[in-house]
Amino acid sequence: MAKPRAAEEISRPSRSLSKAVRRRADAVSAKLAARGLGAFVWQKKLERDLARGILPDIVSLRDERRRCLARRREATGVRASADASRRRSPPPILDASRARAEEEAKEAAFLLEQSRLRAEARFASGRPKPIDVLVKSLDGTRRCALAAFRGASVEELKELGEEIAVYAGLDSANEPFWAAAKTMCDAEIVNATGHGERALHSAVFADVKSVVEGKSLDELDAMQHAIAAQMATGEAKVVEHWQEVTELIRVEKAKKYLEQHYSTTCDENDGGDQPKSTEEYGGGGAEDADEEGSESLRPMALPPPGPEWRKPKYIARVRSSFEWNKYNRAHYDHDHPPPKTVKGYKFVLYYPDLAGGKPPQYTVDEDDGGSSGGETCIIRFHASWPYEDVAFRIVNKEWEYSRKAGFRCTFDRGVLHLNFQFKRLFYRR
Repeated sequence: MAKPRAAEEISRPSRSLSKAVRRRADAVSAKLAARGLGAFVWQKKLERDLARGILPDIVSLRDERRRCLARRREATGVRASADASRRRSPPPILDASRARAEEEAKEAAFLLEQSRLRAEARFASGRPKPIDVLVKSLDGTRRCALAAFRGASVEELKELGEEIAVYAGLDSANEPFWAAAKTMCDAEIVNATGHGERALHSAVFADVKSVVEGKSLDELDAMQHAIAAQMATGEAKVVEHWQEVTELIRVEKAKKYLEQHYSTTCDENDGGDQPKSTEEYGGGGAEDADEEGSESLRPMALPPPGPEWRKPKYIARVRSSFEWNKYNRAHYDHDHPPPKTVKGYKFVLYYPDLAGGKPPQYTVDEDDGGSSGGETCIIRFHASWPYEDVAFRIVNKEWEYSRKAGFRCTFDRGVLHLNFQFKRLFYRR
């Protein structure tokens, strides 16, 4: 047993040598640290190596310095490689932001396409909303943007303003269009409600408005810049006056922008939604020209409400025939027939671009300029912008309102139908 112990004692370094190695390691580490090359002394590994009879090479200052420099170069290379990899591949957070932006863009495009389809469907059914007029004007199929603000009620205008704000948030590519539409809508609401006090006297306001309306976009820009310069330098004494003039210019610029770029068909007719006509005023569609006992009816001349309004296409027919009652049979024959009697009328009026969604209406009034005795009256058809009123002089008799007698009054898909017959009067001796 003594021999193995002696061999073990020989294989292990002496305690004095171990202490010397530790001191040497600490001294080398301190010198490297003083040079900025701090060397880590792994004490447990050092003890294990000494227990196994292995003398660590940390005792050499030159070798340890070489290893420290090699480790530093390796660490620098690793950091450079990581930086290059990050530059080639953006961090995950940027990828997530880009993906979210793309998803939002796809959603906005989907909502805009759905709005276009809804507008198309409501136009096809003859019940377009004001926002539909703007949507179809923007995509170029019905360029009549100004029609969206004409004839709409205050509630419809307020709803339109909210819808415009939604579209402006979705359709940033057409921001100038929606900004102009919002300006026009707000101005129409103020005009309709009368809210807000004017700094300008009514007569002055009318004069300024007439001057502003006669300017081009470039001239309006020049006026706006001139007023802004005067207000900035203090030359404009009555600030409220010039602020109102500036607002008039801003509204007129929005109107001119929509008029020049998105209202090219306001004074034109959309042939796809109107009757085929060969007569001067659009009467006499194909099926009506050959109707037995039916003749065209010409409208009365009415003063036009403005240059932007237009007369709707229409079919107007008067139905007449011989009345072979007892009196006429006694006094007339087929070779010498009695005068024709008006039996009724048929009207078909076309309003494909009617704004606001309100159906047209008709009224029957006295005929002040017609024949004496009240034998005739005036039937007048009224719709909102851009369509003028249309009026006809008709026989003043009592109408038959039963469907069985042929009465019809409907408005569907932009077409107003009105058919009626007069009540029959029987002769008695």
